[in-house]
This record gives sequence, C-alpha cells and structure tokens, in this order.
Amino acid sequence: MKCLIIVVRFQRLLIGDPEADKANFDYTLPIGLGYISAVLKQNNHQVNVLNLNHIDGSVDTLIEKEFQNNYDFVITGGLSPFYPHIKSVVESVRRHAPETKIILGGGLISSQPEIMFKMLEPDFGIVGEGEETIIELLDCIKSNNDLNGVNGIIYREPERALKVTNPRQPIKNLDLIPFPDYDGLGLAEFLDHMRPSDNVTFDVFDNPRAYPIIASRSCPFTCTFCYHPLGDKYRRRSVENIMEEVKYAVKRYRVNIFNFYDELFAQNRERLSELCRNIKKFASTIPWEIKWGCSMRVDYLDDDTVKEMKDAGCYFISLGLESYSIPVLESMKKRITPNQIDNALHVCKHEGVTFTGNFIFGDIAETKETYQETLDYWKSHPEFGSSIGLMHIVLYPGSYIYKNAVKKGIIKDEMQFIEDRAKQDWPVPINFTDAMTDKEYQQMTADIIEAAAIPVYYANPLVNIQTKDRHEIHVRCPICKEIVVYKNYHLPKNFGSKIVACRNCRSRFVIPSNRLRLKIFIVKLFGYRVPYRIGKYIYDLSEHLPPYMKIKIKKILAV
Repeated sequence: MKCLIIVVRFQRLLIGDPEADKANFDYTLPIGLGYISAVLKQNNHQVNVLNLNHIDGSVDTLIEKEFQNNYDFVITGGLSPFYPHIKSVVESVRRHAPETKIILGGGLISSQPEIMFKMLEPDFGIVGEGEETIIELLDCIKSNNDLNGVNGIIYREPERALKVTNPRQPIKNLDLIPFPDYDGLGLAEFLDHMRPSDNVTFDVFDNPRAYPIIASRSCPFTCTFCYHPLGDKYRRRSVENIMEEVKYAVKRYRVNIFNFYDELFAQNRERLSELCRNIKKFASTIPWEIKWGCSMRVDYLDDDTVKEMKDAGCYFISLGLESYSIPVLESMKKRITPNQIDNALHVCKHEGVTFTGNFIFGDIAETKETYQETLDYWKSHPEFGSSIGLMHIVLYPGSYIYKNAVKKGIIKDEMQFIEDRAKQDWPVPINFTDAMTDKEYQQMTADIIEAAAIPVYYANPLVNIQTKDRHEIHVRCPICKEIVVYKNYHLPKNFGSKIVACRNCRSRFVIPSNRLRLKIFIVKLFGYRVPYRIGKYIYDLSEHLPPYMKIKIKKILAV
C-alpha cells in the first residue's frame, strides 16, 4: 500500500496571521506517528511523510501539491487539543484526493471514537495503540476480508452504521516494536533548527539537539483529570532496549538531550538506578555532554534518587503537583500527600535540578477553603514560585472529570463543546465543582490571576546582542546573582515573556517583554485590579511618544 503520513501544523495561530503559513520548528515531534511510520516500513508498505511544520505555504496548498502523487491512504492524528489542526487536514485531503482513504488515530480518536468519527468523517479510526492495528487493517483491506475481525478500529459499515470493533489488547513486549522512524518525520532538519529559546528544557545548551523518547507506556494510576490514550496497562521497555535507541540517536543525530515523554517515567527504583548507570556509562564515551529530563511523581523522589539522576545527567524534572489540599488530592485519586509535594520540591531545589509543575484549580471537590490552602502554600514559598504554574484544571475528553461533566449536564452537547473549544486560545474555565457557586469560582479565578500577575523572579537582559534573528543574552540570575550568557537565542519583536533556567543554579525565572514590564510597573504602582484596558492604553500610547520620552518610559519599565 502507498501511504502518506501527514504531521499537522501544531502552532496555534489564527487564520490570516502572516506567520500561520510559515515553517515553524518550535513544536514537539509526534512520537506516535514516528512509530506508525516505522512499522509500516517494516512491513514493506510505501511511506511518504508530509510534515507541514517544516514547509512554507498554506496547509491546503501544500496538501494539493503533495497529491500530484497518488496515495492509497492518508494517516494522521494526535491528541484532542489538536482537533482543529486535524480537521483542516482532513477537509483538505477530501477536496484534493476524495478517493484516498483517511485513517485517523491518537488520543483524539481513542478518547471519543464515535463522536470524533462523526465530526471528522475519516474512513477508519484506530482506537488505542496503533502499531499492530494499522498493519492488520491494511492487510485486511488488501485481502478484502471482514473488517470486524480487526480489533481496535472504528469504521462505517455499508449501511452507514458506525462499528467499533473489540478492543485491542495492549502490546506486551515493547522491545519488539521498531524505533520510531524520525528520519521520515524530518528529525535531522528539526534538530538543525532547534534553539535554546524554543523551550525551557532546551536552554541547558547553546546548540541543543533534543531527542524525544519514551521508556514506557501508559500509567497504573487513575487520576481523574487524565486520559491514557495508550490504554490502562502500564508496560516498560527493557533498559537494554532503551539504551539501544539512545546510542542509535547519538550516533545518527549527534543528540545531546533526551526528553523522556513517559506518562510515568519511573515506578521501580532498581530499574531507574540501572538506567542511570547505563546512561552515565555511555555518556562517558561521548566527546560532548549528554543531558536528559523526565516527568516524575513526587512520592518517588528522595535525596538519593535525585542525586543519582543528576549524576547521570538528569537536569530537568516535571513534577505532578496538582493541589496542596488533601480533600482535592483524594478527589483526584492522585495518591500523594502535601508533605510529599513539599519534600520533592525541596529535594530538587537543594540538588540543583530544574523542576516545574502546576497547581490546577477547580476540581470537583474544590472549595473556597481548599483553593486558598493551595494558594497560601504557593505564596509562602516564593523560592518555588517561578517553577510552579497556577491554572485551572482542564476537561480532557476521556477523563473521569470530563465524563462526569457530561453526566451532570455541564457539558450539554459534546460536539458543540469541542467546536467551541477549537476557537479558544486556551480552554475557558468551567465551574464543574460540587460545592462552589459561580461567584466563588469567579473569585478563585481572580485570586489565581492576581497571584500570578507578576513573576516571582524576573530579570531584564544586561546585554542583548542581535545578529539577524539570533540573540546573545547576558542576564543576572535573580536567585544566585550570577551572570549567565545564552547564545543562539531568539526573542521575537513582540514576545510575551520568556521563561529561562539559570545555567548556574538551575532555578527558573522570567525575561519580561516590554508589555510585561509595564504590567509589573502598573501593578506595583496601582495594585493588581487596574482594568486591563487602562494598562493597554498606556502601553499603546507610549509607542507614539517622541524618542526622548520613549527612553524615559523604557527606563521606568526596566525598574
């Protein structure tokens, strides 16, 4: 079969934005499509990849041009937040190649097979892991066999009724799956365009080459805000198999950073130690430095664990925090305690490992008292402030809280809910708590915004040397007071703010834009609750002032 894999454009830009049709390498490479490409090639199918992120031009124009070639199948997909991107690709393929069959997969289909199938109208959807399913599906179509015999798919029967086949059992031995086909997805070009300013996890080097990798699949926990697109069975690759991919990536792509995107990176202490020893041993044979980052549960971290991880090159840990209130943590089925959160944060801080995490507000069990408890903890620990985000909990399709919101009638029309969310830059908060009134929920929202109005740690560049679109930034870390230099940086003219990690103490802080500097100035002068339009008016007015007055304003904003 001749297959075209399409990697959708991931940047969230409005139609008509002059940047929307330009190549953009600031995104996360889709690991799932890399695996699908690999198994298709392993089974002798012809595979081309159209990575829309890497090419200038509108999505529709690029797809029309690609279909000067003929394909039997188009394969694409992703997580539910990328619904509008996937929809635009499906519509374009239908216009320019109506006879080509479309196969969709990923969390978007797996979380809501029937609803997403009706909204996107592909020919086939893959529910759950796709490596075995895609091969069986293509073989079945080629042999004209009964599709009902292929587990893990959704399709329309001849009489137009939707058919979801039996669930597919999770792949038990992950070592048998070939490594992702990143050649096809354009990883070499992706790495060549990578800059330390693209992501706070990249700025450890001036010339980062970060490789996405997973060491396991799914998660044994059932947090209510999560959905596991690869099933509920937690499975791990062997350390030997992981290291084979690590060595391959370093040799082929000159990688210096490994980002582990596991839902649960480490559950077994002995296995983690074995992996650390192997990475450290291999890194000692490479003539450049190797770093890596991962996500961890706070109840798995202690001094010895973090020390061993750091000694093996771990420089960044994303922590699952969620709340500092016991009733909310219990409602979320998080199975952690506030003491464990506090301990993990202090351990990472003490060991000099960059860490991040979010407190997410608005769980079913949230009350005035519980959100205030979490907010009070955040305010009383400014040393963690720039590393911990404050935001509302998001209703992701497939999660318990999403299903509960549908059951309670908070989400009345799922299709309309998805369409409305596609128009939003970020999901609008919804009060789905059991106890909070809308007025109390609005007050919580205001308190969160007010707390995060000014970054806890921020610093303006001491030196900003620009050559074309590259910057060399010299900045004094507001925590350790050392001057840190970041080369090969990119600060667009109208950037919002840039979160960076100090290369000396590994703490996170913010480089503010002019607009954020103005916001800081206004908040300090008048307090937070100044109407936004007033602040915006002052900023816009300053753009039209004479040069000498602009200089004065800039001096004020730099305070």
